[in-house]
Amino acid sequence: MNIYTQVCGLIIVVLLLVFYRKQPTMGLSSEKRFITTLYAILGCVVLDIASCFLIVNASKYNSTIVLVTCKLYLLSLQTVSYCALAYTVADIFRYFGSEFEKFLGRLFRYSFIIGLFITTYLPVEYYYDGRYLYSYGKAAIATYIFVAIHIILIIASTMVLKNHIKQQKTNALLIWMLIWICSAVIQFFKPQLLIVSFSACIGALIMFFELENPQSVISRKTGHFSSAVIYDYLDYLYKSKTPFSAMIISFNTLNDTSSENKILRKTINTLSDFLFSIKAAKVFDTAEGYFFLIFNNKDFLENTKFKIETYFQSIEDNPDIAYAYTLLHPYYTIIPDSHIAADADDLMLLVTNFVPNNHNNLITNEVIIDKDAMALLRNRKQVEKMVISAMEDNRIEVHYQPIYNIASGIFTGIEALVRIRLNDGTLVYPNDFIPIVEETGRIVPLSDTIYKNVLSFIKSYRIEKLGIEKVELNLSVKHGESPVFVSRILEALQKEAIEPKLINFEITETYSIRSKENLAKNMEKLKEHGISFSLDDFGAGSSNLNYIVDMPVDIVKLDMHLTEEYFTNAKAKAIVKTVVDMAHSMGLRIIAEGIETKQQMDEMKSLGVDYLQGYYFSHPLPEHEILKFLQQNNL
Repeated sequence: MNIYTQVCGLIIVVLLLVFYRKQPTMGLSSEKRFITTLYAILGCVVLDIASCFLIVNASKYNSTIVLVTCKLYLLSLQTVSYCALAYTVADIFRYFGSEFEKFLGRLFRYSFIIGLFITTYLPVEYYYDGRYLYSYGKAAIATYIFVAIHIILIIASTMVLKNHIKQQKTNALLIWMLIWICSAVIQFFKPQLLIVSFSACIGALIMFFELENPQSVISRKTGHFSSAVIYDYLDYLYKSKTPFSAMIISFNTLNDTSSENKILRKTINTLSDFLFSIKAAKVFDTAEGYFFLIFNNKDFLENTKFKIETYFQSIEDNPDIAYAYTLLHPYYTIIPDSHIAADADDLMLLVTNFVPNNHNNLITNEVIIDKDAMALLRNRKQVEKMVISAMEDNRIEVHYQPIYNIASGIFTGIEALVRIRLNDGTLVYPNDFIPIVEETGRIVPLSDTIYKNVLSFIKSYRIEKLGIEKVELNLSVKHGESPVFVSRILEALQKEAIEPKLINFEITETYSIRSKENLAKNMEKLKEHGISFSLDDFGAGSSNLNYIVDMPVDIVKLDMHLTEEYFTNAKAKAIVKTVVDMAHSMGLRIIAEGIETKQQMDEMKSLGVDYLQGYYFSHPLPEHEILKFLQQNNL
């Protein structure tokens, strides 16, 4: 009796099962179906060996036992082929297939059951001549037919449903089926070569190394699940309609220094070891300095957060770790209910936007994401999409608001203000999209578009001949601190043959010391070429005098709200007077925004303000209207 191949197959499957069971898995349906397939193959190989043994020793056993074992082996072959089919397509049919596809899934299942009944009903025979042995008969033929049907369905499914199946899985399945087809054909014509069950073992081995090796989803640094499979797990939870909650643990980083990176790694490693004790969560190491924990119960989330906080408190006696804890204090982004997102893509979008990059701006060490926060995020993404679309479709418009020069009595400046023209013709104003594109980084390409339009306008109409001395452009810190900003601006001015002294950039404050330093360096370089700068919105938010001292600005622009308060609030009036006197003593000029009446204009004149801007003179105007305005008032 030659059963070496079956024994080898048995060893392979047993090793796979032992290794697989010892490794952590995410509990995905594909993992469950793979392990089911392994058990089916194990049963198939055991029954193959048992049938061979009983056929050889048929004289010692009741013939019914031999025939039943042979038939069970044939049924196990069909079970293996059906498990392989279920592993291929069941997720698709169950979770996101159409009603027709789900119907096909049920049809496959019923056809498998029918195949088992038919094979059970049909007779089976066996042959043994002292050297070769095999089973045959109608039951064997039925098994070949139904297994062939399953193989054909597997191959067809990988082709038809390729948009839903990973290419790696498709390739592995096709190789497995090819091996199985070849072995089945060989055994059909040479039944004494018992290799069908062994080929199933080889197929399982291929699938294991290509797709289902648990070690492939484990981070080598921490031993937790890697970031590469976060999406797959979330996708499975949403498509299986499994509710869950989540928590992200991130750390504060102050500077990009090697010493801080070492502390961060030490803190992460320490926390990583502790997180192995959290059995209620799937823990993912994102490789970006934070951990992603997913729970199937909100209570587990709260308990885990308490355990982690207690753990960090307990290590404060360790000098090294305590210092890391103080410097890189953990922050928690809490997602209490998975229903705030529609699917895995939606939740991953949430994660990338709500894991704080700058913890210094947070009041507490916890951010809770609810439906309102998700609605806000969706709105931000819609706005971002609107801006991108407007840039692509050339619907970015620049309007200009004149700036009155008190000394000369004419309008010597204009401020360029962006607008977005929607497809229905309505305008969207800066307050509705600038803060969002500032956060997302889209401000840089948007600013480039604005500058291009403004420079083209200056070149086309030579507005300096209409009395304009300065065109004011808003400059975002993100743009201004770029190492290529200076060269790109100078190249653009040279290309359009525009004098740099005609350009004035308005800047706002930044909290980042590094951004401030880089911006100041670029400002100094541009000032050497004649470009000037003004500090915009002075008096709004957390404006401080140090910014005037440290940054090379020529003009201070009073925020319109501070200007409004000047006429109604005695304290604001005292502040504005002080700012005007201080600026003049430093050789700086003052622009007052928000002037809406002649009385306000007269008071600002008497106060000594240099320039005025507001609706009293004009609203922001499109290109052709600002040209008409300047011709009427300056010439």
